Amino acid sequence: MNITKTEKDNLNALISLNINAEDYEPLVLKGLNDYRKKAQIKGFRPGKAPISMIKKLVGNQITIQEVDKLVSDSLSDYLINENLEILGQPLPSDEQQPIDILNDKEHEFLFDIGLAPAIDIAVNDKISIPFYNIKVDDEAVNKEIDRYKNQFSKPEKSESVSEKSYLKGNIIQIDSIGNTVENGLFSEQTMIAVDIIKDEKEKKKFIAIKKDETVNFDIKKAFPNNTEIAGILKIEKEQANTIEPYFQFLVSEITDYVPSELNQELYDKIFGSDTIKSEDEFISKIKENIENVYKDESEYRFGIDVKETILKKLNVALPEKFLKKWLKATDKEGKLTDEILENEYPLFEKDTIWQLVKSKIAKEQDFKISNEELRAESRRFTEARFLQYGLPLSSLSDEHMNSFIDKNLESEDDRNRFAERVIENKVINFVKENAKLQEKNITLDELKKLYEQK
Repeated sequence: MNITKTEKDNLNALISLNINAEDYEPLVLKGLNDYRKKAQIKGFRPGKAPISMIKKLVGNQITIQEVDKLVSDSLSDYLINENLEILGQPLPSDEQQPIDILNDKEHEFLFDIGLAPAIDIAVNDKISIPFYNIKVDDEAVNKEIDRYKNQFSKPEKSESVSEKSYLKGNIIQIDSIGNTVENGLFSEQTMIAVDIIKDEKEKKKFIAIKKDETVNFDIKKAFPNNTEIAGILKIEKEQANTIEPYFQFLVSEITDYVPSELNQELYDKIFGSDTIKSEDEFISKIKENIENVYKDESEYRFGIDVKETILKKLNVALPEKFLKKWLKATDKEGKLTDEILENEYPLFEKDTIWQLVKSKIAKEQDFKISNEELRAESRRFTEARFLQYGLPLSSLSDEHMNSFIDKNLESEDDRNRFAERVIENKVINFVKENAKLQEKNITLDELKKLYEQK
């Protein structure tokens, strides 16, 4: 066996892998004997069939399998042993000549590889990166308090409809002048939330209606989505598309959700029993939580600016033609059209260069990943999921939290994802400690405008 590398240019190379029958015949023989031991062939006990018969039955199949495996393993070992930094994976070369594995004794396999470019970046105070400190103002604190008060609001029966009311009642189809349609649609115990009515004119028809009164409205203006209409009328979505829009709603029950008061009951629901014991403590805790969220927002924005700043300083080229070919070759679902590839390649290119930057810094700084760091990342992921669904973290006991952390780490894909985040954070922190920071105080709205501008 002989493997050689020929560089086409600084970013592309050709791997030539030459093998002959002597390289793979022992592997084929072993494969035949392994098959022979398990084969169920009429007239022979397992392992006793003549090897010539086994060869006749599956010889070609095993030969192709063993040659493919030999080529794959040899290529992989060569890339590792030669310490070649490549992008993507090797691809069969366009220069490849037809190969007849079953009849020829010598074979040459050709592979194209894309070489990773050298990354030359020194992280020091000559690199200037903005860092945004987000101010916590009274408006943000009050909004968060209102959010909690509404989250733990309590239902109360009402005699009059408001913009936030939930209605229960019967709905019946009418014509354009308000007469009941014979054999028209009718639904009992239907629920309608006034605040999700889309058309303001239709919404106003409901406001101030009393219990046991009726309101005529256009259901298609009120709810332009056929799925919503189907749910209200308890019909199929397809039928909702063809019905006339005029309906009458008889209000049988009105429920308003009254925001919770600032009291011990609310404090306990949010932060756990007796954790917060006064309104001042509650407001301070809310402010502290917002500060932590804003800190995360600042760090997230800083990570974006680190990436953008460093990439602008680098003049790095990638093997574009090879990478596009590789992306198409690895598109198992066949959804990557040439148009999509051209549109999305610039983003892929930036991400690839950033990965090379991260790898270089992580290698130079000898960053390691501990099990404690993986567990901490899994914890952050779990906490984020709970907050995403509006669930208080106080509802999680240490036992349950640890079970979630362990469950997350069972998946190799998730472990790799958490490990990637740990390394990313280490790299970002390294840049933060060594680059020059341009600190700026801004509001959250100003930060949002930054995203809109870019």
